[in-house]
Parts: sequence; C-alpha cells; structure tokens
Amino acid sequence: MRTIVAILMILGLSLSASLAQAFPAVQVFKQTSDSVVLIVASSGGGGGSMLGTGSIITQSGVVITNAHVVVDSATGRPFPSVRVYTKPDEVTGSLSRDLVNPHEAKVAAYDKDLDLAVLKVKGLSAGQGIITFANDREIMVGEEVVAIGHPEQGGLWTLTYGRISSQIANQSKVKGKNVFQTDTSLNRGNSGGPLLDRRGYM
Repeated sequence: MRTIVAILMILGLSLSASLAQAFPAVQVFKQTSDSVVLIVASSGGGGGSMLGTGSIITQSGVVITNAHVVVDSATGRPFPSVRVYTKPDEVTGSLSRDLVNPHEAKVAAYDKDLDLAVLKVKGLSAGQGIITFANDREIMVGEEVVAIGHPEQGGLWTLTYGRISSQIANQSKVKGKNVFQTDTSLNRGNSGGPLLDRRGYM
C-alpha cells in the first residue's frame, strides 16, 4: 500500500512539474502581440508591393523587420511608401475592421546581406509596448518558441508554435549572420516577425 501511495505521489509531482513548465503561449501572446505590426510596403502607381511583419523595439517608434520586406527587389532600394499597422483592440479577421491603425514609416537603415531593416514609425501612442531582445547565448536548441505574424491566407496577428531546431553561424557565408532555425510554421507574411521565448523575449 505504501508503495502504491509513493508511486501516486511521484506521478502527481511529475504532473505538477510538467504543468508548471508548460509553455505559456496565451500569456506570451497577450504580452507581446500589441508590439507586433503589419508592414505594407509599395512602390506606388501599380508597381510592386510587399507584406510582412515587424516588431516595435523602442517606445520612440523603432521597428525591426527583414530587409526584403521593405526593399524593392526590382530597384534594390527601399520602397517609397511604407505603412505600418498596429494591432486593433479586437482582431476579427476582417481587413476593413482590423487595419484601422495605420502609421507612416521610413526605412532608417537596412542591410540586404543580413536581411535586416530598421524603420522609424510616426504617431505611435504614448506608452506603446515593446519587445525585448533575448540574450542569444542563453537560447538552446530544443527550446520552445512561438511566432506572431501575418501569414498569407492565415489571418492577422496569428500565433504558431514550435522549437529551436538548430543554430547556424555565418549563414550563407555572410559574416555575422548568425541565425536560429525553427520548425515553427512560417509562411509568406511572417517575414520580419518575432520568434519569442517563454518570457516573451525575441
């Protein structure tokens, strides 16, 4: 009898520990999704355009994204028109109802080799939340993560779940382009968006 009780106690403790360590996806989404933006970049006049995702990283309106989201592949220069949409109070799935918070943005800097760009966004509300960077040395292969973005045919401010599957230094022989590979479901439109750990750090 004592053996059975001991086994049940161990199982109970193991279950409690497992539940305590479950990835807090709901909390991370609530904490960070207001700091994730939709980016619409276009050349105007019926020319090329791109949709992507970005992260607000300062309260003064600095957004980080991928360079290919805001740089026109035809010209090699930033699109002349870049608009950023912040998350509405309620996401409904209707573009006309969800894209109600537009802000003009300018490409402040970009690096096509690293595929990174920094935007300066006008008119963000006071007290705008931001996404904090994680210490890349603390990130481990196998760690659970979530992505928030705007995949084509997948909806706006969509969350997907996965793990860090590998680390790649100097990807494509580009010095300093150190990346984390993930099995998280990502599609066109997710480009430039954050991959977040259990603390909500990018």
